[in-house]
Amino acid sequence: MSRKLKFIADTMLGSLARWLRMLGYDTLYSRDYSDKEILELASKDSRIILTRDLSLHRKAQKRDLKSIYLEDESIQGKLALLALKLKINLELNPDNSRCPICNGILVRTSKEDVLNKVPKKIIELHENFWICTSCGKVYWKGKHWITMNKILSEVRERITHEREKSGRTK
Repeated sequence: MSRKLKFIADTMLGSLARWLRMLGYDTLYSRDYSDKEILELASKDSRIILTRDLSLHRKAQKRDLKSIYLEDESIQGKLALLALKLKINLELNPDNSRCPICNGILVRTSKEDVLNKVPKKIIELHENFWICTSCGKVYWKGKHWITMNKILSEVRERITHEREKSGRTK
């Protein structure tokens, strides 16, 4: 499947929502969403509901809405399950990412455009920058980028292990 998938995450999945946004997926999330709002938004926008709430998952199923119940506590487990079920892309590409904070679109920008928005040291160390078209937050490939790629590598290893365990190899 492609990055055309759209999600809505329940109040317990803020971290997963940020990850999916960075992976390029349009993902709605708010700590204030009620179950009713989640169901309505999922129905209106053809979004897949991601939830740790079994009751919400069952309500979604009764309404014929796509819902995935996520039991695993770890981000690696959650991402692996989504990759196995939905074939989500597990490669970070800031040119296809969304803002992890507000879900806005990220666009590449020049150093000159971010001079007054990031510390001088960051300007000296990095060449490429992206800015959120909604909230204006600036991003670059710093230490966090390395950590995120390491976690995604662990997720890919977990998927390979799961496929081998089930007798399927890619």
